[in-house]
Amino acid sequence: MPSPLAPCTSINPSSYTRNTQSFIKKYKKYTSSTIVLSAAIAMEINNLVQLPTYMREANRGLFEPRVVSIGPYHHGNKSTSNMEVHKNRFCRSFLQRLGNVSHQDAIDHCIEGAFRCYSGNVGLYTADMLTRDGCFIVELLLQWREGDHAHVDNHMRLMSNSIYYDLLLVDNQIPFFVLDRLFNEFRRHMGANPVFNNDSQLVDLVTEFFNNRQGQFSWANLDQLRLPDATNQQIRHLLDLQYKLVINNNMGIEPNNRNCPFSLCINICPNTIVPRGIPAASELQDNGVRFRVRGLSEQVKMFDATFQGKIIRIPRFQINFGSKILLANLFAYDQIKGEPADNGAAVGPVTSYVVLMNALINTREDVAVLQRKGILDNLLSNEDEVASFFNELGRCALVDVSNHRYTSMFEDVNRYWRNGFCCKYFAICCMRHCKNPLTCLSLLAAFLLLSFSCTSMVFAILKYYTRG
Repeated sequence: MPSPLAPCTSINPSSYTRNTQSFIKKYKKYTSSTIVLSAAIAMEINNLVQLPTYMREANRGLFEPRVVSIGPYHHGNKSTSNMEVHKNRFCRSFLQRLGNVSHQDAIDHCIEGAFRCYSGNVGLYTADMLTRDGCFIVELLLQWREGDHAHVDNHMRLMSNSIYYDLLLVDNQIPFFVLDRLFNEFRRHMGANPVFNNDSQLVDLVTEFFNNRQGQFSWANLDQLRLPDATNQQIRHLLDLQYKLVINNNMGIEPNNRNCPFSLCINICPNTIVPRGIPAASELQDNGVRFRVRGLSEQVKMFDATFQGKIIRIPRFQINFGSKILLANLFAYDQIKGEPADNGAAVGPVTSYVVLMNALINTREDVAVLQRKGILDNLLSNEDEVASFFNELGRCALVDVSNHRYTSMFEDVNRYWRNGFCCKYFAICCMRHCKNPLTCLSLLAAFLLLSFSCTSMVFAILKYYTRG
């Protein structure tokens, strides 16, 4: 992927200040032809929520920006202060694209609507800062698309990967309609451009940027990007767009109904209340449950885990530093966005997936079981780090245990676990005594010896009575 962090041509700082102030004061009504989120709608819904303290404190490294702060919630962080000078450069570069024009379409109305999108305290974050953040993001996307990557300074080159992830943090966002209007202002004044035209849309540019060939979202099965009609499903911010892509490309089959027969097993506890959770992967395996990796396809998606015929099938998940950040922020957004899941479950699909993995993984032994079966592709330092990641997220999950995506699957596993007496102990016997050819031969020899002993005993008894 070409680096998006190109240099910008030098501009007189006083000219930049005048242009920025003019841009803030005069930009009013220009909106996108395809992605429209009016300020009136923004006033009605505080859709840019600050992450709860309990969730941030448990996973600070996953939810706080490392390089660049966007929006008011992380403004002033020491870790992002060095990026402010680079944001100024990108803002100047963007304003230069507009030329020496008088910005008749004022931004007053847009800025007012943008600040009403924030439910938390914006502190000292000003309209000028909001405009600068918006110009920085749009210029970043424009330079990435144009492939303008020559003479990038070493600092920006080193930070490019961190910037990618920082732009997808749950409370490091600005409203999408601000970016969209800035992009359309660029389209109005771009003139002849070999890369962009009047039909270019910001949503397409953002989608390509975050799902490029480097594959940061390869685990999310986004080979064919499908986004619902933007006029019917408004885009709130960059993470919301990526969330919609992940969900709409991974909602395959419906959650499985009860499909595990127990008629051949002895029901030893018919009146016991079935628990809501399930045992960990290593314990399930020790009691006869097998794990299989499930290949992704048009019909099978990332969230399609099933339990059928004593086999739990789960699609493969590659876990590395980047996928930890992305999954954690999709999970956090799933928790706070305040919309029910499309399949009727009270809990969203990402939260349900975290609940499933947290239930299966308690220790490094559980991670090892899933690794051996190809369900987890662990690129972290060790199994303990994977277990800690899912356990920390699981503690933050606010879940209706009776109505998440895998509720029926959990019930089936528990019915097998508690009632499958014959199946379970037969499986335990097979696993302990048929692990390899030597144990199988030993078991066979013991069985033959026992049979020979029983036969000898029978003949001895018959001989005794015959003589008598």
